[in-house]
Amino acid sequence: MKGISQGRYTKEFREEAVKMVLDGGISLPEAARRLSLPPSTFYR
Repeated sequence: MKGISQGRYTKEFREEAVKMVLDGGISLPEAARRLSLPPSTFYR
């Protein structure tokens, strides 16, 4: 998966990002790194 610039993410992208953490067993910082996003983005 690849992030989209300027803070605009599709619903599907957001859902997959959350699934990476909840179902994928990886940490939030690791998911953010893999998606090239700042970890704070997940808190919004």
